[in-house]
Amino acid sequence: MTRDRVRPLFSEETRAPEVYAAKHGRNWKSKLRAAWMSGGNEEGTGGVLRSLRNTHGPSWLFYFRPETAVRA
Repeated sequence: MTRDRVRPLFSEETRAPEVYAAKHGRNWKSKLRAAWMSGGNEEGTGGVLRSLRNTHGPSWLFYFRPETAVRA
């Protein structure tokens, strides 16, 4: 799916990356991408981040900005 064709995020899907970012600091995207690629744990997100990887793809993370995320 390209960036223009992904569905809008639900509130819990927006919140999970925000929580992960707050916990992991400035390099949160690199840490999350590494967890996704290694099959690691996204720590406390209840599988929401794994689901986002599966539905929106890893490249989606590059474009995601918590402050501009669309909330459904």
